[in-house]
This record gives sequence, C-alpha cells and structure tokens, in this order.
Amino acid sequence: MNKRSIYITLLIIILAFTLFEEVRLRPYLIKHHITTLFLADSLPNFLAVVVLFLGYSVIKFPLDERKTISTIVSVVVGLSLYELCQLWMPQRTFDIKDVVASVLGGAFSYLIFRIVNTLKPSTPSDN
Repeated sequence: MNKRSIYITLLIIILAFTLFEEVRLRPYLIKHHITTLFLADSLPNFLAVVVLFLGYSVIKFPLDERKTISTIVSVVVGLSLYELCQLWMPQRTFDIKDVVASVLGGAFSYLIFRIVNTLKPSTPSDN
C-alpha cells in the first residue's frame, strides 16, 4: 500500500467515525447527561483538525514537511480563534477544552504525518 493510499484510508476511517460521533454518540451522551472529559463537547474540535489534515494530505500528496506543519498550525490557530470569537457571539460559549482539543488534534495529525513518512516506499512513485 502506498503512502497516498494510507492517507485516503485514514481519511475514510476518520470521516466514518466522525459521522458516527456526530449522529449517534454525541446526541446519546448529551441526552443521557453522561459527562465525559472531551467526548461529547470537544471531540469535534479534535476531529476537525485531523479531517482537514488528512484531506490536505490526499489533495497535496506528496507532502512537503514545512508546508504540512504550516497547514496543521494554521488549522489549529483558525479553530482557536473561532473559539475565542465565541466570547462575543450570542448563544455561543468559549470553552478552553475546545482549544486544547484542537491543539491535541494538531499534535495527533503531525504524529500521523511522521509515522506515514517513516514507512519505506513500496514503489518508486510512493515518495
């Protein structure tokens, strides 16, 4: 399996999990007042960074490390700024856990990038 196929597979898996999380898991946890550390409230922020990184990876393959890091940081900063702007939005609330989840999503995305890039190419076009 080449590296681009790995990114595509991971993107499909994360999108499927995100769909499950948004449609089934999150409403269930909220309805039954199940308190969790990040699951119901901040997991979407974590997943947003990972989904955007994997989408970028599929579109821009092969990846340049500097541009990839810049993209991950830009997504994290953008989501954090959006969270900060919620201080002035009616019926929205700022939550520091969402900012932390975005940063953790960025770190997880970079970890995925490092792991996939350490794999040896299976074909010459797999760089």
